[in-house]
Amino acid sequence: MLVNMANVTAPQKTDCVARALAIFGDKWTLLLVRELTRCPKTFSDLETALAGISPRTLSQRLNKLVEDEIVAKELYCQHPPRYSYSLTAKGADLQLILKNISTWSNKYDS
Repeated sequence: MLVNMANVTAPQKTDCVARALAIFGDKWTLLLVRELTRCPKTFSDLETALAGISPRTLSQRLNKLVEDEIVAKELYCQHPPRYSYSLTAKGADLQLILKNISTWSNKYDS
């Protein structure tokens, strides 16, 4: 069996904006990172700071950020298990980006 190579395409590398949006494009994610720029927080602290976020959504966003090595999750109480969340060095690099987004938003706020 012969394969027509004209119909076979090489996988294309995703561009950098698309890769960033795959991490930060979900609702709440950048707000969550912003909260963690101030200091480490518990799940309850984040839930309070981000009024309106459901516990399920907060848990999903935190797990994704931990998986992407943007947030560190540290056990601070064994029973019941409780965790503290903080930015990794990779996550801390986002502070300038968040500041620039804030500056842009303030400049064009109508």
